[in-house]
Amino acid sequence: MKYLSLLLFLTLGAHASIKISTFNIRNFDKSGSQTNKSLLKSIILEVGPDLMAVQEIHNERSFKEFTKSSLKGYGLILSRCGGGGRQKLGFLFKKSKLKLISSREDTRVSNAFLGSCDSLRPAMVSIFEENSSKRFAAISVHLKAGSGSRNYARRATQYDGIADIIRELNNKGLKRVVALGDFNTTGFDLRDNDYKNFIELLHDTSSSTSAHDISCTSYWRGRDYSDGIEEASTLDHIVYTNSFGKPQDISVGSHCKKAKCKDTKYYELGESYRSVSDHCPVSAIF
Repeated sequence: MKYLSLLLFLTLGAHASIKISTFNIRNFDKSGSQTNKSLLKSIILEVGPDLMAVQEIHNERSFKEFTKSSLKGYGLILSRCGGGGRQKLGFLFKKSKLKLISSREDTRVSNAFLGSCDSLRPAMVSIFEENSSKRFAAISVHLKAGSGSRNYARRATQYDGIADIIRELNNKGLKRVVALGDFNTTGFDLRDNDYKNFIELLHDTSSSTSAHDISCTSYWRGRDYSDGIEEASTLDHIVYTNSFGKPQDISVGSHCKKAKCKDTKYYELGESYRSVSDHCPVSAIF
C-alpha cells in the first residue's frame, strides 16, 4: 500500500499542472480613477493563477503595495516602460510554484531604440522554472489598440516581432513558450485582415490560442453608444506553443463569465466592469 501511494504521488508530481492567466486591469489606480482593489483581490484569488500576465498598471507603486498586502505568496515583475499611456505590464507569479530566472523588456513590438521608451509598450520576456527543473518562457504583451487599416498594419508588425521573439527563444532551447496579454485583436471576431494576420503568427510559431475555446474576453460600449448595451469582444489571448501541450481547461472569469459573453446592459455587468476593468481574466491549465 505504501509503495502504491508513493508511486501515485510521484506520478501526479511529475504531471503537476500549472495555471497560466492574463488580465488587463484597466488603468490601475490612475489619478482620478481609482481601482476597486478589494474586488480586484477577490477576482485574482478566485482565479488562483500560478502565473498571471498583467497590463495597464498605471500606478506602479500602488500595485506593488497591493500585491504585498493582498496577494500573499505572489511575486511581481513590471516593465520600466509603459508606452505613451504609461501603462506598464508584467507578471504576478506564485513563488511556491515558480522561480523567476530572468526578465527583460523587448522593444521589437514597440520600435523603440535600445534603452529608450516609445509610444507603444514593449514586451516583457521572462523565464520561469517550475518544479526545480522545467523551464519555460512567458511574454507579456499589450499591443496597439484600435481598428482601421493603419492600426491593423502596426499590429501586424507587432505580431511579426512576437514571432521573432518566440523563434529566438526556441533556438535557445526554450520550446515551451506562452505569449499572453491584451493583443487588441479588434478584428478577431470579424474574421477580417487583423484576424488573418494574427493567425499567421500562430502558424509561423506552431502555436495555438485560448481564444478558440472561449467566446469573449472583454466588453465595450459597442457601435451604438446610445443604446446602453455593452458588446462582447475578443482582445486577450494566451498563445502557447505546441510543446506546451493541449490545455486541460480554458476559462474566462469576472463579468464575462457572469454575462456568458452575451451583449449585455451596462448595469447588469456589475461592479467588476465599473470599477476594476472592461477586460476579464483569461486562464489556461496545462
